[in-house]
Amino acid sequence: MKSIRSRLNLTIISTLVLVLSLTAVFLYFRISQHVVSVYDNSLHDKAQALISLTELDEEGLEFDFAEEGVMNEFEPGELAHYYQLWELGTNLLIKSPSLLEADLPLAGIALGHYRFQDLILPDGRAGRLIEINFMPRVEMDDEEEIVETPQPRAITMVYARERKSLDETLFAIGMTIFSIVVAVLLVTALLVWHLVGRGLLPLSILARQVSKIDESSLSARLSQPGEQSLEIAPIIDQLNHLLERLQSAFEREKRFSSNVAHELRTPLSELKTLSEVGQMMPEDREQLIAFFKDVGEISNQMEKVVITLLELARSDAGLLRSDPEEINLSSLCDSIWQMAKNDHVFDKQLIKQIPEGLIISTDREKFSMILNNIFVNAISYSPQEANIELSVEIAGDSLILRVKNMATDLRPEDIVHMKDRFWRKNKSQEGTSHSGLGLTLVYALARILKFDISLDLDNQRIFVITISGVPLVLR
Repeated sequence: MKSIRSRLNLTIISTLVLVLSLTAVFLYFRISQHVVSVYDNSLHDKAQALISLTELDEEGLEFDFAEEGVMNEFEPGELAHYYQLWELGTNLLIKSPSLLEADLPLAGIALGHYRFQDLILPDGRAGRLIEINFMPRVEMDDEEEIVETPQPRAITMVYARERKSLDETLFAIGMTIFSIVVAVLLVTALLVWHLVGRGLLPLSILARQVSKIDESSLSARLSQPGEQSLEIAPIIDQLNHLLERLQSAFEREKRFSSNVAHELRTPLSELKTLSEVGQMMPEDREQLIAFFKDVGEISNQMEKVVITLLELARSDAGLLRSDPEEINLSSLCDSIWQMAKNDHVFDKQLIKQIPEGLIISTDREKFSMILNNIFVNAISYSPQEANIELSVEIAGDSLILRVKNMATDLRPEDIVHMKDRFWRKNKSQEGTSHSGLGLTLVYALARILKFDISLDLDNQRIFVITISGVPLVLR
């Protein structure tokens, strides 16, 4: 497992090493070029000084710098300089005493040009030379009798000296740049290590907080001490929302387990009681028939609960699929209403406002289950004399269905809980056939059919269930 801190440190420091190294190379190259240029200019100036001491008169070429005692640096010694002159690049004219029997290299260049070159001096030291081709200065004495002056010819001079001072300067520059780069890298690495660690401290704190949360402490919430970080705050918010959802889901599961046990315990207890009473009166046929009828009703109620739970489980697991077909909406509503009405003793009417011949395209079984649960709830929880209203509204290529019924016991704050599993407004209704799973199943099936379900309670206590997005078949 890789550490973000180590990766950041390695990436930043590696980048700094690369950038500073390239910068150091660039600086050394530019500075060394300048230093070498200054050194070459000094060679050139020295060569020009020697050229200025070279003249041509009626007696021929004269080299004033070659006179004894004029320039001692050209004498043999540890710090000797060197010069050598040729006429027309071939005829040796003169060379410095420091050369003894040795010669300086001659490449040959055009008149008026010069060049620089590194070399090994005759005494074994590293050196640098300048080769320059020039015409000697003609000098005439006006007081003397005019005689014919020799014709000037091109002279090539090579002047050389040690380059130890140049190499030492370049070495000092290189070491200075290298030392500065190393020092900057060391200081920067320490700062990066400290600052990255400090910058990632909120993540470390967040990780420690998360590590302390388990299934028994889902009520805990993450927090960021001090000033909120723009990058960390969204993570904390999302994790807190996740913890809220997990806590809510765990609480729902606990309530679900408790409610399932409670829902099944009551009919099981009734079955046990009936079986015990039936055993006490085995010869009373009419009583046994009544017992078996009660057993059938209880079993039917348990079956409905189990089937509903299975459907919800399959919906949560994504195992339910929609198999749409064309359905006459009015006929389907009539048949579903009749089924729902037959299960109750109330004599209520469905006021249907649906055009005949209206065709929809959806899954018949699942849509029938939705309508059946809505109709059963409307019949069961509305006053005895109240009727149920069913209306449709065409919205483009889909329908909006509304089921309305009077609901005197409901309050606006109850709406948010009505789709919760096993929720019932009045717990005294536990003896009825309602398990509190009807609307939960309606929402689950609507999600599969891609319908939108909304619940509303107006000021006149009229409860409205709206189903939107029912596909309409246009003829």
